[in-house]
Amino acid sequence: MLQELAREARSCADDARRAWLAVQPEAADAKSLPQVLAAAGPAAAQPMYLTAACTSAWTRAQGFTLLIDHRDELGQIFTRVAQLAPDLDEAGAERELGKLFAALPAYAGGDLRKARSHFEAALERAPDSTRTRIAFARSVAVKAQDRALFEQQLNAAAELPDTMGATEARDLLARENELFGPAEAAQPIPGGPTH
Repeated sequence: MLQELAREARSCADDARRAWLAVQPEAADAKSLPQVLAAAGPAAAQPMYLTAACTSAWTRAQGFTLLIDHRDELGQIFTRVAQLAPDLDEAGAERELGKLFAALPAYAGGDLRKARSHFEAALERAPDSTRTRIAFARSVAVKAQDRALFEQQLNAAAELPDTMGATEARDLLARENELFGPAEAAQPIPGGPTH
C-alpha cells in the first residue's frame, strides 16, 4: 500500500512539474530555485503547489531521509505559492508548510511552533477546511501530546458540512486514548505534585 502511494505521488509530482514548465518554460533553464520562484507569476502557482504537495507526499512515503533532503525546496515553493495564491486549495500552501514543520525532526528544522503558526494562518483563510483541521490535529496536537488542541480541531471538523472529513474527524476522536493514553492518566493525582 505504501509503495503504491509512493508511486502515485511520484507520478503526480512529475505531471505537475511538466505543467509548471508549460506555464513557466524558463524554469527548465534557471540556475537556482530562488530565481525560478522569484520569476513565477500567479499562473504558475497551481502547478508549483501540486509539484511540491506531491513531492512532499512522495518523500514522506519513502521516509525521513528524503523529506529532509527536499525540505528546503518544499519550503521555498510552498512559501512562494502562499504569496502568489494564498487561497489556493483552502490555503493549502500554509497547511503544507504546517505539515512539513511538524513532520521534520527538530535537528532537521522541525518546529512545532512554526507548524502551528502555519496551520493557524491556513485556518484564518479557510476556517471550514476539514483537511487543515485534521492535519493540524494529527500532526501538531499528537506530536505535542496536546489533547485539548486535538479535540478542538477534530470537534470543529466533525461539525463541518464536509461529510468525508467529518467522518474522518470522528474516527480520529474515537482513537484519542490510543494516541494520548486514557484521559485519567493526564489528571493530577490528589495530594501529588502540582506540576
